[in-house]
Amino acid sequence: MRQLSLFDTDPSAELAMLMANLKSAMNRAASRCGLSREEIADLMNEIAKSAGVSVSRGNARSVTLATLEKWLNPANTEHQPSILAVNVFCMAVKSAEPLAVLLRPHGCGVMTPQDKKLRDYANAILEEREAKKRKKQLEMKL
Repeated sequence: MRQLSLFDTDPSAELAMLMANLKSAMNRAASRCGLSREEIADLMNEIAKSAGVSVSRGNARSVTLATLEKWLNPANTEHQPSILAVNVFCMAVKSAEPLAVLLRPHGCGVMTPQDKKLRDYANAILEEREAKKRKKQLEMKL
């Protein structure tokens, strides 16, 4: 068994805490979005209806305030949002923070459109440097 440093994360611990971390991230995103919990639930229902999907389980036809509160409570281990519900929630609050929590155990993160532009720009610079290097090598052979 390998001893982890203080800066390493234990994959087992990450998985054990995944739902609590997801719910915490959802709670933070809900607090920051500027909408009330009721408005978030209503918006989630509108998004789900327009997409023709159901984000609630059982006989419920829509997300209620009570269900949303349970999904946003990290201490509530009995009520877990589905992956579809998490995605609809992220659309409603316009935040990818909960998705980032789901990706973290896989060593991945969420890339914003600005992040993508910067990545593409950096790749173009690296490709340009490599092309200049190849050009110089060809010139030396002439």
